[in-house]
Amino acid sequence: MKTSFKLITFIFATSMLFLFTACGEDANNNKNEKDSLNQDVTEINEDNLITYLVPSPKDMFAFTKKGDLKYSANVLNAKDNADKYIDTKSQEIGFGIYSADLAYTAAFNQTNTAGEYLKVVESLSDKIGLGSVFTESLINRFKKIENKDSLLKVTNDTYYDIVKFLENNDRNTSLSLISVGGWVESLYIVTNLQNKYQKDNEIIQLIADQKNIFENIVLSLQQREADPNVADLIQELQAVKTVYDGLEVIKIENPNVKNAKANQIIVGGSTKIVMTETQFNQLKKAIADVRNKLAGSDV
Repeated sequence: MKTSFKLITFIFATSMLFLFTACGEDANNNKNEKDSLNQDVTEINEDNLITYLVPSPKDMFAFTKKGDLKYSANVLNAKDNADKYIDTKSQEIGFGIYSADLAYTAAFNQTNTAGEYLKVVESLSDKIGLGSVFTESLINRFKKIENKDSLLKVTNDTYYDIVKFLENNDRNTSLSLISVGGWVESLYIVTNLQNKYQKDNEIIQLIADQKNIFENIVLSLQQREADPNVADLIQELQAVKTVYDGLEVIKIENPNVKNAKANQIIVGGSTKIVMTETQFNQLKKAIADVRNKLAGSDV
C-alpha cells in the first residue's frame, strides 16, 4: 500500500468523526461490516481512500440518534488545561485534543458545551497560526446554529478549512501533531464510553480496527522523526503501539460481503482484526496514560 503525507489528511477527520459514527442506521452498520473485513490490497488510490474514510455529518447524526453509547462530560479535557500549553508542540497537540472534544459535543448536540470548546479551539488557533481560519463569519455561523445538523456541518467544514490551510502552507509536522491529539482524544472518549469489553460488539471491533489508522499515524510521524518533538511523541505512543502490534489479524477466505449501496456481493480474501478482553483493557489504560500526559502540564 502506498504511503505519503496525503494519507495524514484524513486521519484527524477520522479520529474526530469516524469514532462517533459506529452505531448508526442501517447504512452505518453496512459500513462497519466492511470496515471489520479489511480487503487485502497492495496499492490503493489515496484520493479515493480519503473520500471513503471521512464520514459525513449525516453519519454523525445517525450515530447520535441510534447509538448505544451515552454522552458524558467527564471524558472531556478540562478547558483550563489549555492555559498550560506554552510551547508549539503542546499547543498543536492540544488543538487536536480540543477539536476532538468539539466534534464529540457537536455529535451529541451539546450546543452550549460545544460553544465553550469552540472558544478554546479558537484561542489555541491564534497561538499556532490558524487564526485566519476562525473568521468572524465562521463564529457567526456557530452563534446562529439552531439544530444538530447545522452544528455538525459547521464543525466538519471548519476541519477541512484547517487541513487545507496547513497543506497549502507546507505545515506537515503541525498537521501530524494535531492529528495525533485528535486521534488520541477520540479513542480515549470511545474507550471510556464503551468502558467494558463485550465480545462481538461493533464498538469493540471499531476500536480494534483503529490499528490500521494508528499504523498510518506512526508512519507519518516517523517521516518527521528528525524533529525532536516528533521523536518524543513517537516514544510517548509506544505503549499504544505495543498493544496494537499484539492484535491478531485473522485471514478470512472468500467471504461474501453484501454491498447494500451497490447491491453487489464482494468475494475475495479479507482479514479481521481481533481484540481480546485483556488487550482492550491494556489499550484503554495505554490510551488514558498518553492522553492524560498530552493533555496535562507535562506535554
